[in-house]
Amino acid sequence: MLSHISHFAGIADRHRELKWTEYRGWTALSMRQGELELTVVPVIGGRLMSIRHEGVELAYINDALAGRVPDWSGSQWQTLCGEWDFPLWGGSKTWVAPEADWPGGAPQRDLDSGPYEVVSTWFESRSMGIELLSAVCRQSGLQIRRRIVLSARDGAWTTSHELRNRGERARQCAIWDVLMLRRPGKVEVAIGSEGDWRDSVTPFPEKGPLGDIRESAFVTGSTGLVTTQCVEAVEFKLGVKNSPGVIHVEFDVPEGKHRLRRRFPVFAEARYAHGTPLEVFNAPRLPYFEIESHGPLVVLQPGESATLSVEEAVAGGAAQLPD
Repeated sequence: MLSHISHFAGIADRHRELKWTEYRGWTALSMRQGELELTVVPVIGGRLMSIRHEGVELAYINDALAGRVPDWSGSQWQTLCGEWDFPLWGGSKTWVAPEADWPGGAPQRDLDSGPYEVVSTWFESRSMGIELLSAVCRQSGLQIRRRIVLSARDGAWTTSHELRNRGERARQCAIWDVLMLRRPGKVEVAIGSEGDWRDSVTPFPEKGPLGDIRESAFVTGSTGLVTTQCVEAVEFKLGVKNSPGVIHVEFDVPEGKHRLRRRFPVFAEARYAHGTPLEVFNAPRLPYFEIESHGPLVVLQPGESATLSVEEAVAGGAAQLPD
């Protein structure tokens, strides 16, 4: 799909810039505003691969796969996957829930690791952005459109996901936004103030050795808040319900303290593919954790689509995150 991209030298002013670049061996698009730089790699699942603030990388990128591109041969695919069922590239991607419907226990290859076409780019006084479109997935008949918009007003960015059924039969599915972040970090999720915080947490005992994560030291709660410590190489996963869809992440990396905020819509009466609209995953060996946002579970008839928008912003030190 890269052959379909209209190349340009770059559009910039003193504080803002949109340009093509080389990033860790991939052809990429960079959006820069002040101390924030977002780097998108179209050829690997249309990923927002890098989130840099004040020169500090907050996203997790798998160094072992830097610059690699699938050639879809069986031997190379196995090398890219390593000990897992699919390549762990890093960054932010769009998955299709539920996980139980993944073919062979792995996300759809065309959507997760295939090339996305850059449909459009723009650089205006109010925003800059990139719109990407996947191929129609050969395994599912689904197609993903990602639109990443960086606001000139406050430096927040919004990723709008569209999942469309291009197949010939109905599909029950949901949009699943997954962002891989550098460990160590602390994840705080707002919840309703009624009842015990444990009632808002759904453990995934099959994900790691801890069983019920609510009985561990990694998860604590209080009135209106669930806090998860992603600091050690111990695998666990949890879901959070009764949340308005607000997540705060605090990083304590060697380069200094940084914060990320995520917001997305949660619908009280909706069904969610994994039971909750929000999940946190901590990896067992590679130094990353994930914040995951779900759109409602829907049945898409042929030609129908679903959407989900996720807004994020970052700040360093004592700086305030935008409202």
